[in-house]
Amino acid sequence: MQKRPRLHLRLLAALLLAFALVAAACGSDDTTESTTETDTSTEAEATTEEAEADDAEADDTETADDGADFSDLKVVMILDGSAEDGGWNTTHLNSGRKMEAAFPGMDFSYVEEIEPGQPATNAFQDAVDAGADLVIGTTFYQFDMIDVAAENPDVYFLTWAGFEPQDNVGHFTQATEDGRYMDGIVAGSLTESNIIGYPVGFPFEEVNRALNAFTLGAQEVNPDVEVRAVYLNTWFDPAIEQQAAEALANAGADVIAHEVGSQVYATVMAERGGYVIGYTNDWSDFEPEAWASSFLLDWSTYYIEQVEAILADEFVPGNSYGGLAEGWIDFAPYGPAVTDEILALIDERKQGIIDGTFDMFAGPIFDNQGNEVIPEGETIEFADRNACCMWLVDGIVGEIPAE
Repeated sequence: MQKRPRLHLRLLAALLLAFALVAAACGSDDTTESTTETDTSTEAEATTEEAEADDAEADDTETADDGADFSDLKVVMILDGSAEDGGWNTTHLNSGRKMEAAFPGMDFSYVEEIEPGQPATNAFQDAVDAGADLVIGTTFYQFDMIDVAAENPDVYFLTWAGFEPQDNVGHFTQATEDGRYMDGIVAGSLTESNIIGYPVGFPFEEVNRALNAFTLGAQEVNPDVEVRAVYLNTWFDPAIEQQAAEALANAGADVIAHEVGSQVYATVMAERGGYVIGYTNDWSDFEPEAWASSFLLDWSTYYIEQVEAILADEFVPGNSYGGLAEGWIDFAPYGPAVTDEILALIDERKQGIIDGTFDMFAGPIFDNQGNEVIPEGETIEFADRNACCMWLVDGIVGEIPAE
């Protein structure tokens, strides 16, 4: 597929025009933001009141606005589940909407419920055939899209957790450990049985790394805590997840965290008088008495940076990894049972991660088989964490299934 001629030049000109108009603004430090429905011909005459309304609607996202028109830019997002799942896919779509608001006129669309495999390959090809300039895959679609990318070098692709090099492909992975450590602090402070349940999906490095960070956080405030991990080999199956939640509760777990998508954990914990910790969910209004915490993912910073690079013909392929310091991690409201003392500790740890004064993976750390996996005086450098972990930290009951 050949892209429309001179796309980069026209879009780059629009971007430069936007920056020039901002620089020429009459001394105000406030920039005007808009959604894709804004009439760009009258944007420069927007009143202060209209600008404030646009700021709120754009959710404080920095935009290249003030007359720029990005209608030549078509972006398609491919979701592996429902856009309304309240978790993984919802956060991707929310991040996409922030990206859309940052580039007024952008043609942004999404398709949902696309399973990895041939359905995903078809979806990537359909997006290219529809004229997409950028296609974003929100789960492990690497092997489903890599041939499509190779056959369409003038189209850009972003995909989660990939690693195979390709000139027009960017891979991105989130440092969930930065958020999961805080969730672990909450869980360790709330459990009375010292048993925390933790159903997870598949035995990927990211899953194990988040589980390890969660356990280390729980152990900081409660050295006696035991985290019981169960691998379900699914990202979303309410029936299987219901069974896992009930089994963990019956085994004494009074707090359940999870890295699978159903709301059944909140329901079960509410029924049992326990607490639930989400995985990039905000269920604080769903079962408010059982709700404890959840980190949230925000990919909008990454998406916007990649679009800007494409517009400037400065796209750099390869892997990107981001956490708290990069603005990729946020947090849902904390539940009513979380104390001010714990909130203060969380704030301290968050700041320590951002400024580099706190390292959750500082050794010595042992796995749950008794092996020293990180010696004293050593750590897992941030740039290397994406490859960790195929081991589980001491304090986790369970083992990584053999592939």
